[in-house]
Amino acid sequence: MYVGIVDLLTASEHTQWFEVNQVILHPAYEKFHPVGADVALVQLKGRIVFSDSVLPVCLAPPDVDLTNLSCWATGWGVVTQQGHTSSELQEAQLPLIPRALCALLYKYSSYILPDMLCAGDIWNVRTVCEGDSGGPLVCESNHTWLQIGIVSWGRGCTQPLYPGVYARVSHFSDWIRYNIEATPLPPQPVPALCPLLGVPVGVLVATLGGLLVL
Repeated sequence: MYVGIVDLLTASEHTQWFEVNQVILHPAYEKFHPVGADVALVQLKGRIVFSDSVLPVCLAPPDVDLTNLSCWATGWGVVTQQGHTSSELQEAQLPLIPRALCALLYKYSSYILPDMLCAGDIWNVRTVCEGDSGGPLVCESNHTWLQIGIVSWGRGCTQPLYPGVYARVSHFSDWIRYNIEATPLPPQPVPALCPLLGVPVGVLVATLGGLLVL
């Protein structure tokens, strides 16, 4: 797994590469698949070195107020429905859409569960697309960036009345915090070189249990 990379074809001095130690699926994922409980934690074998170019995002708390937030989605997905994935990280500012309206737009409210939220610019056909799944939806609240969503599913990126559907991070924040605290840190890795980009790894500063939200 890479951090500090915006172009998949080019590493920079900020790029770090890590092997994955373990993946923790939400216990309800198999029950609700393909929709619902669409969240997992990834524990890395190394410790991320934070810098001005590699920063953590704050976890949205259960009681987060989502009104009037400025939100952005990022990813390397396709930029047109039949296009190719992008090697450069893309970003889009997306308004949040109330769950009731999202359920109405999709015409099957039973699929828009309480652990989901919707975002997308339905008038300008701006949303996430294939290849963006697992990416973050972050919002600025009181000068702090919060991750409030994880790209989950949708009806494609050229359907103007179907916004993207995200796992609602605040719904899972207690589960995330519990696993961060309960999961032992992996052994410190032996420094190695990335097999693809030649980036040194084996960084040794502490993170939140070495866990990343996907």
